[in-house]
Amino acid sequence: MATETRAVEIPAELRPVLLATAKNLLHHLYGPQGPPWGTSFADLEELMVKLSDTLSSELLHEALQRQAEQPVPEPLQHCPTCGRPTQTRDPEPRCVYARLGTAEWQEPAAHCDHCRKAFFPSVQESGY
Repeated sequence: MATETRAVEIPAELRPVLLATAKNLLHHLYGPQGPPWGTSFADLEELMVKLSDTLSSELLHEALQRQAEQPVPEPLQHCPTCGRPTQTRDPEPRCVYARLGTAEWQEPAAHCDHCRKAFFPSVQESGY
């Protein structure tokens, strides 16, 4: 069964930031004049694909890591089986295969002494 992906819009206030970032990257790549004459479209396109892949992967990694570093919300501090409070454990490495490649981060971990169950206190959504 195919899963449906939610549509995500880029906030309008972020568009100028993206434009400025693109101009800044081009300046760092080629200087203020841009690419020299003779630079092929294929070479430009290949470089832009590599840049966007790297940027996307780094953004995903940073977003996941920052989210994981936030305090675990109150409802997720209880065992999903018995409902008792859990004991926080050291974060554990998490690796997920995404459309951008492999996403890795340190995920919060917890343990229920009553159920003797270890788990990651994350919100589960359908289709994931």
